[in-house]
Amino acid sequence: MFIYLTVGLSFDTIRNKHETSFINAIGTRLRENAVVATLLLAGECILETLQSRREPETLWNKSYLCIIIANFMLCVGHASVNPLVATYTKYLDTTPEMTGFLTGMFFAVAFLFHPFAGPAMTKLDKRKLLIWVFLVGAVANIGYALFHNVPLFIFFRFFSGIQYSLVGPLLMALSGDHIPREKMTVGLGIYGIGGAIGNAIAPTLGATILDFGTKLNGERTGYTLMFIFGAIIFVLATIPTALIAPDTKTREEIASTGAWYKNIFTIHALPPGIAMLLLMTSYSLINTYIFEFTKEQSIAGASVFYLVLAAALAISRPFSGYITGKLGMTRIVFPALAIFACAMLAIGFSRSLWMVLLGAILAAVGFGSSQPSLQAMTLLSEPSLRRGVATNTMYMGMDMGLFLGPFLGGFVYARSDYSFMYKAGVVPIVLAIVCMVIIIPIHKKRLEELGN
Repeated sequence: MFIYLTVGLSFDTIRNKHETSFINAIGTRLRENAVVATLLLAGECILETLQSRREPETLWNKSYLCIIIANFMLCVGHASVNPLVATYTKYLDTTPEMTGFLTGMFFAVAFLFHPFAGPAMTKLDKRKLLIWVFLVGAVANIGYALFHNVPLFIFFRFFSGIQYSLVGPLLMALSGDHIPREKMTVGLGIYGIGGAIGNAIAPTLGATILDFGTKLNGERTGYTLMFIFGAIIFVLATIPTALIAPDTKTREEIASTGAWYKNIFTIHALPPGIAMLLLMTSYSLINTYIFEFTKEQSIAGASVFYLVLAAALAISRPFSGYITGKLGMTRIVFPALAIFACAMLAIGFSRSLWMVLLGAILAAVGFGSSQPSLQAMTLLSEPSLRRGVATNTMYMGMDMGLFLGPFLGGFVYARSDYSFMYKAGVVPIVLAIVCMVIIIPIHKKRLEELGN
């Protein structure tokens, strides 16, 4: 009996020790799980913070306003210099062929640099990259101001092309990051107002500075002051850019985008990019040949054309964006493209100033109402991490249209006149309408894939 009790007590002691060890092990595991749960919760909170930073609840946030200001300053910097590049090359005593080369080189370099622009926007902080891009533009303009000869002008023109290849896609991608998804179209419409106003006032500012410097100390001084003005504007543009919220990316997110060559363009943004190529082909005819057309038709007072165009754009873009958000893309885009086609016909048949200005208003309403929708389609075609790739794809189409428009327009003009050239500008718009019939169902399917 004693032996039985002793053995029993020994087994109980061993069992109690094992139970205690087991309970302690469970307690340790629970504490470890609690730490893991806390870390997971913290990670979810961080993720929610990042997502809320990328998807703002209100349209009128600080970053969005800073992007509008930066876009305005970009257009002032470019449009105060670029329209006078052709006259500057004549001052440098270049041949007509060299003048055409130096003018078109800007867009050619921009197009060729896009394969590097897309990966850069995906892998790097877009805000910091935009600051450096503005500074590159400033350096290029300082180079223009300091060295008045053709070889160095070509050298610094290369840097201007690099800036142009990045700055537009960067600003548009950043605006998409700071516009609520449900207000994307109206937000992009308002975003374009800054550019419209900048493009309207900048050519006059550039010409005024050129005239002032020329009267002060000769033509060389005039061009020097004009280029310095462009450099100052680009430097000042870094201030609102620095106030934009950081473009936060984790290492895992960057790694998930894959190799650099996978971020040059995206097939999902190609449809709106093709449509934009066609529309820019027609729209570039207005910017390139309108003054030559009015001279051919002996129409005086055409200098107000761009002021009317910019004013109509500033009014129509936000309004059309709001209406598109309410009624849907299909009900707005097709009438807008039809109005744009009427604008080309109005200019082509113009024999007086009021008809030319009517064409400006129709072009602003038609092109200005369709562009925000195509931009929204581009931004929504990819997740926020790859919006830079999407905008880079669209800008490839835009730059190609800016090249093809003047080239094809000159080809048509050589065989007819400017009047017929503008009438022929309807053809790319009709092709864009056909494209939109195909594109819109594809876009809707893509939104369903992304869960939008």
